[in-house]
Amino acid sequence: MAVSVDKERAIHKAAIQVISEYGFHKAKMAKIAEVAGVSSGSLYTYYSDKDHILDRIFEVLWRQDWGGLVPLAEREDLSPLEKLEAAIDLIFDVLTGDRHLIIVFANEFNNFMKNKEVSFSRHYNEFLGAFLSILEDGQAQGVLNPHIPASVICNFILGGIRKSLYERVTSDQPNDWSTLRTHIKAMIRRGVLA
Repeated sequence: MAVSVDKERAIHKAAIQVISEYGFHKAKMAKIAEVAGVSSGSLYTYYSDKDHILDRIFEVLWRQDWGGLVPLAEREDLSPLEKLEAAIDLIFDVLTGDRHLIIVFANEFNNFMKNKEVSFSRHYNEFLGAFLSILEDGQAQGVLNPHIPASVICNFILGGIRKSLYERVTSDQPNDWSTLRTHIKAMIRRGVLA
């Protein structure tokens, strides 16, 4: 059976919306199909269950949307600080403006990763490896504090971004993404630099 890219995108977008509104465990396949404007039968043509849908959401996020981090980390024309700031821009560029994706990412990612065999784990590990290599290069060049393990800095930055974005979209705070991005970069420059 031929697969419609438009229909798959509609399902993908609907799943993000429904999961963000109801949570993964309370989201229903029928509701995803309804929001996507497809029949339940069509939905099951593309995805066997909610786990399959969420796995695909995160696969797209890590492979397609954030896959650019690996070549960024390998660039020799940028300093570690420039690479780190570009990595932050990449994260913000993908997430900001999509309230539902931020909520799904913040609420579902960690639980989904630890409880399942996921198809996107290779892409996620490549992303983390590239992020860590940027931090380790910065430490080796004396730009980042060498006394803090790169993994701690990585968790601090990525966790802080995820939490900050989530707080913005689930509260009455204005969603001034540009200012938030600038504040995070300033905190990193002044907080983890040697």
